[in-house]
Amino acid sequence: MKNLTKNITLLLLTILCWPLFSQSVSVSPSRLYFEGDLGDYKSQLIRVTNNGLQAETFLVSFNSFMSEGNKGKTKLTEAENNSYSCAEWLSASPAFFELQAGQTQDVQVLLQVPNTPEANSVRWAVAAVKVTKENTRLNEQGSDVVGMQILQTFQFLIHIFQTPPGITHKEAQVDNFKMKSTPDDTLQVLTMDVHNTGPTILNCAPYLDIVNLNTGEMKRIKNKGFTVLPKGIRQIRFVLPSDLESGKYSVLGVIDYGSDSDLAGAELTVNIP
Repeated sequence: MKNLTKNITLLLLTILCWPLFSQSVSVSPSRLYFEGDLGDYKSQLIRVTNNGLQAETFLVSFNSFMSEGNKGKTKLTEAENNSYSCAEWLSASPAFFELQAGQTQDVQVLLQVPNTPEANSVRWAVAAVKVTKENTRLNEQGSDVVGMQILQTFQFLIHIFQTPPGITHKEAQVDNFKMKSTPDDTLQVLTMDVHNTGPTILNCAPYLDIVNLNTGEMKRIKNKGFTVLPKGIRQIRFVLPSDLESGKYSVLGVIDYGSDSDLAGAELTVNIP
């Protein structure tokens, strides 16, 4: 029971220390976009800064990921189980380094696109910048903690997207647009499911055009942008302005997904009490 209690305490300390530690290390940018053709060799930079008070060791590796469901959450997967992965095409220079307090390191992310027909598709992966700190204080507590020494690992993920220059067609549709809340709720919330039906990665800018059907007055409400992978679905949430007058409104939900000629959208009528 004594050892179990210590293990639980260590786990809690690791979790609680994460927000503090993440403030002492910065990694940018959060995304890299490549446009490599078959056989191309491309590179971009990520910047790692140690804002803390002591030296830290960093390791850069690459993983496959998927975004299952409609919430846009990243789930790491094995590359061999993901036909969209480009993790095996990526490398970093340097991949392992130490930074003293206040130092910054530029890391070159290298992409080698195979010269094969299978590589002529949109791919993605993540670069994982890991910071490792060995808990050496346990060594001072005697033989009763043998086997309990742990390695604390903090990880920053940079999403990487690779689109061959010949793949340009963009297509999306709105699968569902509805009022989520009830008239008695404090906030009036709408949800929209956006489906990427094309072969490219979509960077979407959503907004609402709200028209008061009694007065004709219109308001445009912009929302935070988001990304949808090919065949993926993303649910977004709109909150109607709290200062809308009581009455009936036409609400047009629009998704600008980067097409030169098309937008995706849906319309509904809502009553504001």
